[in-house]
Amino acid sequence: MSESDRYMALPYTIEVECDERRQDAFHVARIMELEGCIAQGRTEAEARTELRGAQRLFIETMLDNGVLVPEPTDSRATARRVSPSSPSPA
Repeated sequence: MSESDRYMALPYTIEVECDERRQDAFHVARIMELEGCIAQGRTEAEARTELRGAQRLFIETMLDNGVLVPEPTDSRATARRVSPSSPSPA
């Protein structure tokens, strides 16, 4: 198993956000421990799939540049969905 594969198998915290009040809204998925590792999609499933590819590139780039890759903050995989609480601008 490569070092990037090892990191890919870790249970990172994934957050998916979407303002479902908007007809043209995109779902935005991010890995909380990997600051800047973000992807989007028309559906939550598409955003998660795109995030998986972004995660691999993110981790491989960090490793190639000798940057320490953060490990998950919790020993359990966490997934949460966030809904905005304030109205979106018109």
